[in-house]
Amino acid sequence: MNDFKKISRLTEKVLHKYYQLEKQPREYSPGVVLKQAEIHTISLIGDYPDINVSTLAKMRGITRGGASQMVYKLEEKGLIRKRISPTTDNEVCLSLTDIGQKAYQAHIQYHEETNSDFFKELENIPEEYATYLIKLLEHFDKSIDERLQAKTKE
Repeated sequence: MNDFKKISRLTEKVLHKYYQLEKQPREYSPGVVLKQAEIHTISLIGDYPDINVSTLAKMRGITRGGASQMVYKLEEKGLIRKRISPTTDNEVCLSLTDIGQKAYQAHIQYHEETNSDFFKELENIPEEYATYLIKLLEHFDKSIDERLQAKTKE
Protein backbone atom coordinates (compact mmCIF):
# COMPACT_ATOMS: atom_id res chain seq x y z
CA MET A 1 0.00 0.00 0.00
CA ASN A 2 1.43 3.37 -1.01
CA ASP A 3 1.18 6.18 1.47
CA PHE A 4 1.33 9.11 -0.92
CA LYS A 5 0.97 11.76 1.80
CA LYS A 6 3.78 10.27 3.88
CA ILE A 7 6.10 10.08 0.85
CA SER A 8 5.17 13.62 -0.20
CA ARG A 9 5.69 15.07 3.29
CA LEU A 10 8.98 13.27 3.79
CA THR A 11 10.24 14.48 0.41
CA GLU A 12 9.25 18.04 1.26
CA LYS A 13 10.90 17.76 4.69
CA VAL A 14 14.15 16.50 3.17
CA LEU A 15 14.11 19.25 0.52
CA HIS A 16 13.60 21.95 3.15
CA LYS A 17 16.45 20.60 5.28
CA TYR A 18 18.69 20.36 2.22
CA TYR A 19 17.86 23.98 1.34
CA GLN A 20 18.88 25.04 4.87
CA LEU A 21 22.11 23.07 4.56
CA GLU A 22 22.79 24.62 1.17
CA LYS A 23 22.89 28.11 2.71
CA GLN A 24 25.51 27.24 5.33
CA PRO A 25 29.07 28.16 4.37
CA ARG A 26 31.90 25.72 5.11
CA GLU A 27 35.68 26.03 4.95
CA TYR A 28 36.98 23.49 2.44
CA SER A 29 40.61 24.46 2.64
CA PRO A 30 42.37 27.22 4.57
CA GLY A 31 40.75 30.52 3.66
CA VAL A 32 38.33 28.95 1.15
CA VAL A 33 34.83 29.30 2.58
CA LEU A 34 32.06 28.22 0.21
CA LYS A 35 28.35 27.62 0.23
CA GLN A 36 27.04 24.28 -0.96
CA ALA A 37 25.99 25.58 -4.38
CA GLU A 38 29.52 26.89 -4.92
CA ILE A 39 31.30 23.68 -3.92
CA HIS A 40 28.90 21.58 -5.99
CA THR A 41 29.69 23.77 -8.99
CA ILE A 42 33.39 23.22 -8.31
CA SER A 43 32.68 19.51 -7.96
CA LEU A 44 31.07 19.36 -11.41
CA ILE A 45 33.95 21.27 -12.97
CA GLY A 46 36.38 18.88 -11.24
CA ASP A 47 34.42 15.85 -12.45
CA TYR A 48 34.04 17.24 -16.00
CA PRO A 49 37.14 19.28 -16.88
CA ASP A 50 36.52 21.78 -19.71
CA ILE A 51 32.75 21.71 -19.12
CA ASN A 52 30.96 24.67 -20.70
CA VAL A 53 28.56 27.01 -18.92
CA SER A 54 25.43 25.66 -20.66
CA THR A 55 26.20 22.07 -19.69
CA LEU A 56 27.09 23.17 -16.16
CA ALA A 57 23.74 24.97 -15.86
CA LYS A 58 21.83 21.93 -17.09
CA MET A 59 23.65 19.56 -14.74
CA ARG A 60 23.10 21.89 -11.75
CA GLY A 61 19.45 22.44 -12.65
CA ILE A 62 19.84 26.21 -12.82
CA THR A 63 19.51 28.82 -15.55
CA ARG A 64 22.42 29.66 -17.81
CA GLY A 65 22.39 33.15 -16.28
CA GLY A 66 22.60 31.65 -12.79
CA ALA A 67 25.49 29.44 -13.86
CA SER A 68 27.27 32.45 -15.40
CA GLN A 69 26.92 34.39 -12.15
CA MET A 70 28.27 31.45 -10.18
CA VAL A 71 31.20 31.09 -12.60
CA TYR A 72 31.96 34.79 -12.21
CA LYS A 73 31.96 34.50 -8.38
CA LEU A 74 34.18 31.43 -8.39
CA GLU A 75 36.57 33.01 -10.88
CA GLU A 76 36.76 36.12 -8.66
CA LYS A 77 37.63 33.86 -5.72
CA GLY A 78 40.43 32.30 -7.75
CA LEU A 79 38.90 28.82 -7.80
CA ILE A 80 38.17 28.37 -11.49
CA ARG A 81 39.47 29.67 -14.79
CA LYS A 82 37.73 30.24 -18.09
CA ARG A 83 39.21 29.81 -21.53
CA ILE A 84 37.86 29.91 -25.06
CA SER A 85 36.95 26.46 -26.33
CA PRO A 86 39.41 24.96 -28.81
CA THR A 87 36.45 23.86 -30.98
CA THR A 88 34.43 27.10 -31.16
CA ASP A 89 34.91 30.76 -30.29
CA ASN A 90 31.33 30.96 -28.95
CA GLU A 91 31.96 28.68 -26.00
CA VAL A 92 33.92 28.99 -22.76
CA CYS A 93 35.53 25.98 -21.10
CA LEU A 94 35.92 25.86 -17.33
CA SER A 95 38.65 24.28 -15.25
CA LEU A 96 39.85 24.38 -11.66
CA THR A 97 42.81 26.40 -10.44
CA ASP A 98 45.17 24.85 -7.88
CA ILE A 99 43.07 26.39 -5.09
CA GLY A 100 39.90 25.07 -6.73
CA GLN A 101 41.46 21.62 -7.00
CA LYS A 102 42.25 21.66 -3.25
CA ALA A 103 38.64 22.61 -2.47
CA TYR A 104 37.43 19.87 -4.84
CA GLN A 105 39.57 17.24 -3.08
CA ALA A 106 38.45 18.50 0.35
CA HIS A 107 34.82 18.17 -0.78
CA ILE A 108 35.39 14.57 -1.83
CA GLN A 109 37.00 13.83 1.53
CA TYR A 110 34.15 15.60 3.35
CA HIS A 111 31.61 13.33 1.67
CA GLU A 112 33.65 10.24 2.44
CA GLU A 113 33.68 11.20 6.12
CA THR A 114 30.15 12.55 6.59
CA ASN A 115 27.97 10.59 4.18
CA SER A 116 29.59 7.20 4.35
CA ASP A 117 26.57 5.55 6.01
CA PHE A 118 24.15 7.08 3.51
CA PHE A 119 26.32 6.11 0.53
CA LYS A 120 26.77 2.59 1.89
CA GLU A 121 23.00 2.32 2.13
CA LEU A 122 22.68 3.45 -1.48
CA GLU A 123 25.32 0.93 -2.58
CA ASN A 124 23.32 -1.86 -0.95
CA ILE A 125 20.08 -1.06 -2.79
CA PRO A 126 19.12 -3.90 -5.14
CA GLU A 127 19.66 -2.94 -8.77
CA GLU A 128 15.96 -2.92 -9.63
CA TYR A 129 15.24 -0.56 -6.70
CA ALA A 130 18.05 1.75 -7.74
CA THR A 131 16.74 1.79 -11.31
CA TYR A 132 13.25 2.62 -10.06
CA LEU A 133 14.55 5.31 -7.69
CA ILE A 134 16.43 6.96 -10.56
CA LYS A 135 13.30 6.81 -12.71
CA LEU A 136 11.21 8.31 -9.90
CA LEU A 137 13.68 11.16 -9.29
CA GLU A 138 13.91 11.90 -13.02
CA HIS A 139 10.12 12.10 -13.15
CA PHE A 140 10.11 14.41 -10.11
CA ASP A 141 12.78 16.58 -11.75
CA LYS A 142 10.77 16.80 -14.97
CA SER A 143 7.61 17.64 -13.03
CA ILE A 144 9.38 20.51 -11.25
CA ASP A 145 10.77 21.77 -14.58
CA GLU A 146 7.26 21.80 -16.02
CA ARG A 147 5.92 23.75 -13.04
CA LEU A 148 8.76 26.27 -13.28
CA GLN A 149 8.15 26.76 -17.00
CA ALA A 150 4.43 27.23 -16.40
CA LYS A 151 5.21 29.92 -13.78
CA THR A 152 7.45 31.83 -16.18
CA LYS A 153 4.65 31.89 -18.77
CA GLU A 154 2.18 33.45 -16.31
